[in-house]
Amino acid sequence: MKIVYVAPFYHPVVGGVEDVVKHVAEYMAGRGHEVYVVTYNRLRVGGIGLLPREEVINGVKVIRLKPAITWSHGSYSPELPQIIKALKPDIVHVHVWRHPHVFQVAKLRREMGFKAVLHGHAPFHKLDQLGVATWAYHRLADTFGRNYLRTYDKYIALTRHEANIVKGLGLDEGKIEVIPNGVEEDRCDVNSSAKDENRVLYLGRISKSKNITLLLKAMKYVIREVRGAKLTLAGPDEDLIHGMLNYAERHGISVQYLGEVSEELKHRLYLESAVYALPSLYEPFGITLLEAGIHGTPSIITGNGGQVEASPPNLASLWAEPKPEKYGEAITTLLTDEELRKRLGGQAREWAQKHVWNKILPKYEELYSKLISNG
Repeated sequence: MKIVYVAPFYHPVVGGVEDVVKHVAEYMAGRGHEVYVVTYNRLRVGGIGLLPREEVINGVKVIRLKPAITWSHGSYSPELPQIIKALKPDIVHVHVWRHPHVFQVAKLRREMGFKAVLHGHAPFHKLDQLGVATWAYHRLADTFGRNYLRTYDKYIALTRHEANIVKGLGLDEGKIEVIPNGVEEDRCDVNSSAKDENRVLYLGRISKSKNITLLLKAMKYVIREVRGAKLTLAGPDEDLIHGMLNYAERHGISVQYLGEVSEELKHRLYLESAVYALPSLYEPFGITLLEAGIHGTPSIITGNGGQVEASPPNLASLWAEPKPEKYGEAITTLLTDEELRKRLGGQAREWAQKHVWNKILPKYEELYSKLISNG
């Protein structure tokens, strides 16, 4: 099969969607298929034109288009239809609902007859995660663009939560396939003495949508109850970290910011931390929750969305109201109750092992084969 993936960003840009696209594309290339990724020549913040126009990464042919328009994480390029027409794919697998390429590919699918898969990635964030302009665009797209959903042969939802949302947009359940995100299998000794019983970890983008201020405010309550409690933040900054570090200093919170970290260091942070905190009010899925879980580290979550399925409360995590005191109480509970922490950590590892990539990735090839065989 010749498979084209269309995504807003691709490696070396870091993020949850990028991780999924890279794993799926490289797996399919390794299975002997001809694989392309068509994306945009930009970084998450600025950086237009800094990456190679074309290159091959681990068997995947990457084509980066010059964006004519960019906003936030969105891009538009009039080149996209010509590139896909030239490639003549059997399957086009489009990532992230509402991006302009979703509508461009839908129109091409009618014209060219290839099989088309839309991988929505559950971008149903709340107003205060997005800002008014982006939120308004989402409402418009969901209202006037929903007919494009029906053009695709299959819609991949990350969770049942997402599946229910897109059914509410009028998509027939028979077109929805639930395939959760995956995690790298880990063989570390989670029962070793490596864990720092006072360390709380957040690993991910330092972004408004992640609601990290809730975690910082919660730490004010944690440090009153747990002597030596400390917070480690790691991940690419979206121009917010200086304000967060100033806040922590003013309130006597011990915070270490490591920036974007290597895979080796990420592994060690998960392993050595007692608790992983993800304070987002809404997560499409929450890959970092699986990453923490595979290292035997339980999580503290809040809000609703994919995070509740990626790290089920009272199985792999504790859920707390999105209030600093309540979130802080949940963190304190895990830091001080060793028996509970170990039980949830063990269960989190078992849950994450159900999502290792070698169990998830074959589902994509099976889906493509069914689409092709059905003509």
